[in-house]
Amino acid sequence: MCCRAGNVLEGLSRFLLLAAMGGLLACCAGGSGPSACRPGELNSVYLVDRGWHTEIGVPVAALSGKLAVYREIFPGARTILFGYGKKTFFTAPASSLEEYLIGPFPGPAVVQVFAMTTTPDLAYDPGAVVVLPVSREGMGRLSYFIGGDLETGRDGRPRLVAAGHGPESLFYAARSRYTLFHTCNGWVVQALRQAGLPVSADGVVFAGQVMARGARAAAMLCRKAAP
Repeated sequence: MCCRAGNVLEGLSRFLLLAAMGGLLACCAGGSGPSACRPGELNSVYLVDRGWHTEIGVPVAALSGKLAVYREIFPGARTILFGYGKKTFFTAPASSLEEYLIGPFPGPAVVQVFAMTTTPDLAYDPGAVVVLPVSREGMGRLSYFIGGDLETGRDGRPRLVAAGHGPESLFYAARSRYTLFHTCNGWVVQALRQAGLPVSADGVVFAGQVMARGARAAAMLCRKAAP
């Protein structure tokens, strides 16, 4: 029953994403242009500031292993954003002070998968995105890390637990648990480090910390790549 419901949701997501693609492209037309030392798209990952937490964007063509299924689930997508969070807090946003206060307590986690028909640097404000170069091997390790934290259902696919707030967003069960020491921003830093990026995980709590460290890493890698 659960698997059938998951397939229906994923099928609906594919249909609605295709139907809405024109509108999404129009919304994403702004943003900053490529920087002087920006790597090619397939060699880039995107660190995205979503306010209270960060997410990591991966080019669809670079997804491998368990994550390759998202090329089927979101046909026409160009980038997939992955974000981590506590299940009860992430899938149903808090609406009261009490819910915010219990948000940080340990509990089951989910990975949000958000499909984009463009790249994050073209979709969001320039200050909200850091573009980082990653090797082909690093991309493989990144896919392995994210895929390894996704629970697998009886059908062998990541286990869908909820639809997001639009046709391009789905939530999948995570194998790890959300705790005070394993948070949304800490998870993103772990993913970046698995990709071989020089981003420190020490004392990470807030989105601003992750973005600042990502920006420093991008500047350092840019200097190294300069002739």
